[in-house]
Amino acid sequence: MIERLEKIWKEVNSIRKISDQPFEYIPFEIENVMQDMVLIGIDNEGRKMVLLKDKRVDNPLPKPGCTRLEISRDLVPSENGVQPYIKIICLDDSLENVFSFLISRLIRLLSDGSTPNKATIDAVSEFRRLLSKSGGPLPSDEEILGLTGELIFISQIIKKDQSLWKGWNGPSGSSRDFTWDKIDVEIKASFQAGDPKITINNLNQLEPISGRSLYLFHSIFVDNPKGNITVPNLVEEIYSKIEEKEEFEESVFRAGYSKEHKELWMDHKFSLNECSSYSIEDDFPRINETSFKNGLIPESISKIRYEIDLNKVTNFKVDNEEVFNIISRS
Repeated sequence: MIERLEKIWKEVNSIRKISDQPFEYIPFEIENVMQDMVLIGIDNEGRKMVLLKDKRVDNPLPKPGCTRLEISRDLVPSENGVQPYIKIICLDDSLENVFSFLISRLIRLLSDGSTPNKATIDAVSEFRRLLSKSGGPLPSDEEILGLTGELIFISQIIKKDQSLWKGWNGPSGSSRDFTWDKIDVEIKASFQAGDPKITINNLNQLEPISGRSLYLFHSIFVDNPKGNITVPNLVEEIYSKIEEKEEFEESVFRAGYSKEHKELWMDHKFSLNECSSYSIEDDFPRINETSFKNGLIPESISKIRYEIDLNKVTNFKVDNEEVFNIISRS
């Protein structure tokens, strides 16, 4: 869809250059959706926009919540007279790729039966969350390391079956980083520094769900200015090997990666020291509710965060290939 949008914008821009109208547009046809429901346009200042036909003109529109979008209602001339539309304009050229994802999200919501107003509210809300994720163009160093670890896992698992990347839940904020059939994987990453340790952020992170298998996949990285492991390189590698390219692009976008800031991401280079997998059995050392008297966590405790020394749990280690094979056969 992103490539289709780019093609339409090129066509619209050619029309706009010889036009004296406030904006020019081309309809974006969507199967099983009203004709001319979505218009892709560019105004006379060269700003990209999307318009959604919406006859419910009394419905309140969402506030942009940032200075990068302008949202309003407008009347657009057509063969059947002027028609009411919701107009969303991207005010920041550096966010055109992000804006393309917003439009893609709008179109998916409309295809799923959402009203234009509701689709606008939901898509703009997601747009704001993505822009404010870390207060800057890149997430924190810890989040970058975590995303690198997740992409390392995805790059390896798709060697068994390219469709397995779809089990990746990290960008959606799920309690499990990867889920496939009845198998869950918690993915961790850390830097090489003394004994290998991982941080567990809550009591459920290493708690298997009844009837499901849980594995831990851990990558150890070295911060290396000459390293060949980067988020952009991993994204491009995975992208080249899978079929659902647009869906994957949306996932990495939700995870915080944007191609506009690729050069900034390339400053975070690593070397991969080791990847290892562990089977989380009942006797795997961890803190859970049964660690407390009568299985009750004291009300005064609001958060539990602890470390596990992986050198002390080597008896739970399993071969990475064995884990990948179990997942691919399920």
